[in-house]
Amino acid sequence: MGPVEILFYTVVVIFAFIGSVRGANRELGNSIIFMYVVAILRFAEERGWSERAAEALRIIPLEGGRLNEIAFLLISIVFTIVVIVSYQGLTFDFSPKQLTGFWGFLAGLGVGALNGYLIAGTLWHYADRYEYPFGLLTGPLTPVGQTLLGYLPQTIFPSAMYWVIPATILLILRIIR
Repeated sequence: MGPVEILFYTVVVIFAFIGSVRGANRELGNSIIFMYVVAILRFAEERGWSERAAEALRIIPLEGGRLNEIAFLLISIVFTIVVIVSYQGLTFDFSPKQLTGFWGFLAGLGVGALNGYLIAGTLWHYADRYEYPFGLLTGPLTPVGQTLLGYLPQTIFPSAMYWVIPATILLILRIIR
């Protein structure tokens, strides 16, 4: 497998193109959901809830590495379900009038890239936190990968509340429109 940051960039680019097709107004609705989920996961991480949930779910005694796999799998499944469900059906739509043309394309691209960053960054953060279970990474991280670890959604802010603030502002803007 190549460097993990290539996968990170690929996911961000894919969601940027999805955002350019769906439009910034619809993508912002998903951004609100992802920001809240990132905050909730960070809040749970600060309190050790994921490890306790993984401990409660195990049926047979497992060594520490297997517990990491269960915790990572639990977080990944929950987060992936939230991503899939948020892209299905109705989302918060910010305006009945879509941005069109070049600026609409750029806005959708940017918001889609933000969503890709939140998705790929969250999964990468937990893969790193749980020591890349299931052989997700076989060698050491590249220097670029080491640098990017400091800029993932859960690491750029010291507390979960920092993701709640922009999500709440976006939600209020959606409500007053």
